[in-house]
Amino acid sequence: MGLFGIFKKNKQRQDIPYKFNFDKAPELLKIYKKYRILELDATKFSMSNTTSSTKKFIKATEQRNDYAYKTLAKAVYDKFNIIKPTLHKRRGEEGFFEWDVVFDKPFEELSENQLKCLVGLFDRKFVYELPDEYYND
Repeated sequence: MGLFGIFKKNKQRQDIPYKFNFDKAPELLKIYKKYRILELDATKFSMSNTTSSTKKFIKATEQRNDYAYKTLAKAVYDKFNIIKPTLHKRRGEEGFFEWDVVFDKPFEELSENQLKCLVGLFDRKFVYELPDEYYND
């Protein structure tokens, strides 16, 4: 690869695993990858300070959120609503909660906060996390 091979266009490091263990839910990987691309696009535009980039950032953020809360959250809900794993609450009043207590309605009736919680299950950075077996770290 050479010393500067990591800087070649379209070259990605394959040795950095995802936090989420996609071996446990391989059907979610393709959906998550698209979400990450949309997320990175929004981040790219946020780093520039021009009127054009601000408009692009707003549009990219809307696209990311639309995909995250409709497509990705729905896929996560469909996968885990069958399994109903116990969730660990990481913020605020820590503890363990049953799936049906946290996601107590059909998908179409969930609040925006509940949708964010579904998406946040991938990176263990939001309010709840799945059991350890669903993560690589």
